Amino acid sequence: MKNKIEVESLNFYYGQKQALRNITLPIRKYQITALIGPSGCGKSTFLRCLNRMNDTIPGARAEGKILLDGQDIYDPKMDVVLLRQRVGMVFQRPNPFPQSIYNNVAFGPRVMGQTRQVKLDDLVEESLQQVGLWDEVKDQLKQNALELSLGQQQRLCLARVVAVGPEVILMDEPCSALDPIATLKIEDLMRTLKENYTIVIVTHNMQQAARVSDFTGFFWLGELVEYGKSGRIFTRPKEEQTENYITGRYG
Repeated sequence: MKNKIEVESLNFYYGQKQALRNITLPIRKYQITALIGPSGCGKSTFLRCLNRMNDTIPGARAEGKILLDGQDIYDPKMDVVLLRQRVGMVFQRPNPFPQSIYNNVAFGPRVMGQTRQVKLDDLVEESLQQVGLWDEVKDQLKQNALELSLGQQQRLCLARVVAVGPEVILMDEPCSALDPIATLKIEDLMRTLKENYTIVIVTHNMQQAARVSDFTGFFWLGELVEYGKSGRIFTRPKEEQTENYITGRYG
């Protein structure tokens, strides 16, 4: 099984505070990798390292390597704008732009220079189809995206990511603000999307991680305690710490 991303001896600091310690982790191509662990253990920091979102934080720095298809994303020659196109991100709370549904999806392609209307129309439709939203919104593409339900807004944000043609999709607790029905839609969507994308998800929901992911990494106090196939992690964890966490004894 091919690795899309390989993380090697990653240490990460916010100023003097070390947030991640010596993380080595493969992320498999066309698979869903879940990152679990208590709040403040470094999961989201790690996720944001994968497309250098942490670069915007003063005093933040990374040591080690993160290889995307063999290329170190922290190489000074790396085009960070291109990196974030290749490695897109969906955040915890839906964050659609206060514009029409159409303009939300078309935003990225326009920024990248795609201005031919026919092509844009096709791209918007295709992106909304991929996230299962087209049939729900095809007659109201001019409607303000903020009028959609939270679940629809989150799928729209996913369509916005998909529209620029990423290879990897990062999802930081994408269902934490959603009701159970909207959550199941997002989970179904992840299973479909992994046919074309590599997905990494941070979640506090153990059942969700067990349901949707192929591989799971358990983080604790900035360290990767255990990593492996999700079926094994959730039924036969090797580390007592992992077992205690997933069975609710602590965390």
